[in-house]
Amino acid sequence: MQSSRNVPIEELLRSAEEREEAGDALGAEALLGRVISLKPEFSLAWYRRGMLRLFEQEAFEEALADLRRAEELGVDGVGIPVSQLHYLHGECLFGLGRFEEADARLAQGLIGEQDEVLRAEIYYRRAECADELERPEALREALTGFLAHKAAYLDSGGDGEQIEWAETRLAGLSGGR
Repeated sequence: MQSSRNVPIEELLRSAEEREEAGDALGAEALLGRVISLKPEFSLAWYRRGMLRLFEQEAFEEALADLRRAEELGVDGVGIPVSQLHYLHGECLFGLGRFEEADARLAQGLIGEQDEVLRAEIYYRRAECADELERPEALREALTGFLAHKAAYLDSGGDGEQIEWAETRLAGLSGGR
């Protein structure tokens, strides 16, 4: 068997992706850990492990640490938009119940973001933050932003229940004026 030191980084990344697609999040995480140990300055490995820990394991602290490291190393050179990184930080912070910080990071994610689906996701999470923080004006603004991207969100396979919640919540806010 070949030692991991002799295996190209690209092959380890490909294997990690295959493991993740096969539902083996722990195996994928281990392979990304190998990449990081071989090339600790490789921001893409930190980023991918952070995403894996966030979405597959809901390990918010660990994901946040990995994403922070990716941010420190810089993600522009590996094709990751900074707005995506802000969004993921916001997701981690939301999962940790740090709604104020999450909202601030999510707001940064909107700056310059052109992808309507990602904008919808960010607005939705901002609405949840505003709801948790009991900020009706911020909630109204976030819900309006989310619903402005409703068609793109649904076309991408977005959850109709989230649309329903947003419409119901916005109607409740409007009725309470």
